[in-house]
Amino acid sequence: MKNDDPRKKVGHRLPHSGSSALDSAFRILTRRDHTTKELTVKLRQRGFDPAAVENALRRCRELGYLDDAKTAMLMAGHLAAGGYGPLRVRQVLEQKGLGVALIEKALNRCCDEEAQVSVARRLLEKKAFHLGREADPWKRRQMAYRFLAGRGFLSTAINRAVSDI
Repeated sequence: MKNDDPRKKVGHRLPHSGSSALDSAFRILTRRDHTTKELTVKLRQRGFDPAAVENALRRCRELGYLDDAKTAMLMAGHLAAGGYGPLRVRQVLEQKGLGVALIEKALNRCCDEEAQVSVARRLLEKKAFHLGREADPWKRRQMAYRFLAGRGFLSTAINRAVSDI
């Protein structure tokens, strides 16, 4: 290979010979659901031109393999079940390139206040030993509040969960 070979440049990848943007999209989507933005970025990083990427995205949508609404629901549910509050879920979904309407719909489905309080209490039960080392109840509540706020819970849910401490 010559020194000016584009494959040696950092961050530049050529598509594999014989593969199409659609084939690459299928391979990417077999691993996990992706948003349109994520799939677009990955295909562009593989060196496909914008027209080929757009055609692949359109075909994936037609086949039902690329569905931002379904992906938003799955991701939001997974994050909420994993102990994250709606603020953190919103942040992650925004980073994935999902629109405000899809994010709101996903949050309304998985992050109602009762579910938040339940998850927050479960998280605090797991941290009970660590929190219990603090003798001062006021400081213990502050620690719990900071922990839950860092995981993206709303203050109303945090206050209800921390009231038991």
